[in-house]
Amino acid sequence: MKIDLFVDLNTEDETGLPWTYLDQAPDPTVIVPGRRVVVGAGTAIAIAEVVDVGVDGLVHVRPLPGPVTEQRLKTASLRV
Repeated sequence: MKIDLFVDLNTEDETGLPWTYLDQAPDPTVIVPGRRVVVGAGTAIAIAEVVDVGVDGLVHVRPLPGPVTEQRLKTASLRV
């Protein structure tokens, strides 16, 4: 499955949200606040909402509840 943003879902900062940097996205143009993207690494993947993208490239995501299914993956990147 195509991952839009590589992030260790166990990393959390003071916001309580997982984070990574924009350069961890194969296509950084899809990483915009409010968009739902596929995040994770290896077999640990989730659909998440991009919360913010800082000027320094720091990205916070909010993993969404529910299974990662083909149907959800098809519609995840279409939401903004």
